Amino acid sequence: MSILANRDQLVKEAITLGRAENAKPTALRYQYYLQLNCLEFKVTDFILAREGTACVNDRFEPSPASGVDSSHYLTLSDAEKDETTSGTAVISSITWLLERERGDVELRKYSGTLDHPRYSDKQGATINAFQHFTYLYSNETLVLADIQGKSNIFTPLYLHRSSESHDPKSQAAILFDLMSHTATGGSGTGDQGEKGIQTSLDQHECVQKCALLSLKPLREPEALDANEEDNDSNSE
Repeated sequence: MSILANRDQLVKEAITLGRAENAKPTALRYQYYLQLNCLEFKVTDFILAREGTACVNDRFEPSPASGVDSSHYLTLSDAEKDETTSGTAVISSITWLLERERGDVELRKYSGTLDHPRYSDKQGATINAFQHFTYLYSNETLVLADIQGKSNIFTPLYLHRSSESHDPKSQAAILFDLMSHTATGGSGTGDQGEKGIQTSLDQHECVQKCALLSLKPLREPEALDANEEDNDSNSE
């Protein structure tokens, strides 16, 4: 993958994280008024960073961690490098998406690219309802997928309280590396557009929290065929 393509993919990943975090306060407001008392979660903090030099007179060389060979970088055209300057600094297009270190702890995966299970435990059901909510919140143009988090790393809520937080004893699981399916199919790697959205809708089974949030069903109830209707009538 080229430097610019990698940069663009990381920007799209950051946008997906931002969309999820932006929807969360609204969802939590609904939870507060309905007194759901459910286990909360937090989308990871992150920053986008680009490599560079502190002085325009210094020649930029990619860091070893970037995986970009210095000699190869020198052969790239200016358009392929897309370097910019800011004051006395040179900023390259070698981009990083930086998140807080999470340590060596167990990962819980709530959904895959095209796999959206229904959960009965409090934490999993909250994710089910949030996935349902974000689809409606986006005007039915986006579903979150590949949702995962560190299920046994919890941050006491008082460390990141907000006006929507209703239970001072609740804790938050950290979600990261999210992807999405969008109506345009342009949100990044793995976005399968309308196919991905429809797969999520077909697989979603509402949990109790969906009803408590007054979320409209994602699909119409299946109608009984004529024989089933006759059988129901005869049994009454």
